[in-house]
Amino acid sequence: MYDSIIVGGGAAGMSAAIYLVRKKLEVLLISPDFGGQAAKSSEIENYLGFTKITGPELMQKFSEHIEALGVQSKMEEVEKITKTENGFLLETPSGQYETKSVLLASGKMPRHLDVPGEEEFSGRGVCYCAVCDGPLFHDKTVAVIGGGNSALDAALEIEKYAKKVYLVNLDEDFKGDEIRKDKVKASEKIELITNAKTKEFFGEGLLKGMKYIDKTGAVKELAIDGAFVEIGWTPATGLVEGLVELNDLKEIKIDLENRTSVPGIFAAGDVTDVREKQIIIAAGEGAKAALNAWSYIVLEHAKK
Repeated sequence: MYDSIIVGGGAAGMSAAIYLVRKKLEVLLISPDFGGQAAKSSEIENYLGFTKITGPELMQKFSEHIEALGVQSKMEEVEKITKTENGFLLETPSGQYETKSVLLASGKMPRHLDVPGEEEFSGRGVCYCAVCDGPLFHDKTVAVIGGGNSALDAALEIEKYAKKVYLVNLDEDFKGDEIRKDKVKASEKIELITNAKTKEFFGEGLLKGMKYIDKTGAVKELAIDGAFVEIGWTPATGLVEGLVELNDLKEIKIDLENRTSVPGIFAAGDVTDVREKQIIIAAGEGAKAALNAWSYIVLEHAKK
């Protein structure tokens, strides 16, 4: 019986693990990967203590921190969470784990376009992580689809490798930070295509191009070797849908103490309805959720 099981290995989950272990609790962190969305960021310039650092580098430091404290972890997916008489039962492909409390920090998953060819060419030219897959397109022509910070960051990351980057935006204007927009506009490698609705990806075995509809309604083609879909993220709440209360965006609803609608289940980070989605906020929310989970364990389970 664990005191707490953390589901998710991003900034929120690892921060929570540090605080719970320091309280001398029996903790297990379960995640299919470590670093979460933050590990897919190319450059981070707003995390206190680091003037500039990449997402993978920052998450590596997080990982080293939890390893130094002896946090138990398993790299796998939680498939089911069940409420039991004494707490909760979590099931993974390799086994079952009992715990007094659960801390959900599963973050977000990349949103898909759901257009013809996207699934067919996924991993064959269509990608969702510029930091992970950008180096595969050295001296190639690539399209980045999206209009927010994720798309701007991806374009700036991929231009390090590609010979040409098309930034394809559904709207006229970009919604990202001004500093990012200025960097994109100053790049000689990045060409902006606005008012463009992605229609289809095509190729033969590997991606060869994409079609989009311009503002006049005409269908146009781009010859590309790769496409990075950067249109936002959706909360990874499929596991707990029907278990805890979600809002209209499928985010987990929490109170000021990170409590969900189910006593003993806490949540933190981008998977919750906390408005701002930032690494430093996720880390802080993870710490806060851990302290509140600790209080719950001490007070509630002391009664049993």
